Amino acid sequence: MPAYYFVDKEKQVTDSDETKCNWIIVNNKDVNEIEKITQHYQLPQDIFIGISYPEAISRVEYLPGTKLKNAFSLVLLNLSSNRTKIEERLTPISFVVSDDLLITCVETETIFIKNLIDKHQKKLDSFEKIIAYTILNSYTHFVKELQKMKQEIDSLDEGARRTTENEELYKQADLERTIVYIDHTLRDQKETLDELWEVNDFAEKLADDQLLYDVKLRQRQTEKMISIYRDLLESIGNLFSGMMDNHLNHLMKYLDSATLVISVPAMIAGIWGMNTGGLPGRSSELGFFLVLIGSAVATAAVALHLLRKDYTK
Repeated sequence: MPAYYFVDKEKQVTDSDETKCNWIIVNNKDVNEIEKITQHYQLPQDIFIGISYPEAISRVEYLPGTKLKNAFSLVLLNLSSNRTKIEERLTPISFVVSDDLLITCVETETIFIKNLIDKHQKKLDSFEKIIAYTILNSYTHFVKELQKMKQEIDSLDEGARRTTENEELYKQADLERTIVYIDHTLRDQKETLDELWEVNDFAEKLADDQLLYDVKLRQRQTEKMISIYRDLLESIGNLFSGMMDNHLNHLMKYLDSATLVISVPAMIAGIWGMNTGGLPGRSSELGFFLVLIGSAVATAAVALHLLRKDYTK
């Protein structure tokens, strides 16, 4: 069932009914109510379609030909905290804004609007302020998530300096996946907000310079954080690659050295194993032991030389 509220400058947000409300909140799974609303106000049939997946596009769209005066559609994306995968946590919030009516479509499971009213009820005295505080709260959620990610990035950075185990690489992949989704969401939403401030003189109707400043400041903070953390993750990935290359170089150095050391007695044994005449010590009972001792001495000398050699020069 939709929720109905009345918004004015004196009582702010109060509960209402279908006949007296000017703010309607409907969930995206309530197909019958959505169809009823779109038909009653002559809204486009697809106005609330395609907003239930994380790849939804944040947008501002004018809505001519409706029963609503100066109507436009606004789709924003919020980051919820009640799910695991980043794809499921990015939840679109769709508004239809007009002079006399505000319609909001949200996911069934989200409590974003309820929390918004509980937190800012006395300040929500216009549609513009409802939208502004929605933007502010959604960016606050992004900031909190990025702050948590910073702790994980710091932990991953320390781990990258000690080990190249698969577990650390899996953590890096998960963080990069989350960063990519959030980064593209914020980039897309930035264009939408830049356009929103110009729609129907939205900023002038908001009539709250401090709130507008707070929204833009939080937006800039979020965008800077995501840019920094993405670069940090990239540097950690380079560190992992460098450490793996370094470990591989050390392994190859060890294997090459071992091959050279082993090749010395193998070469001597190969020469003295030739089935031809004239080999020294062939007729002596001590010949085998002399060759064995000589091979050991030559092998030790080569191993000592390789051990002392500076490969950095």
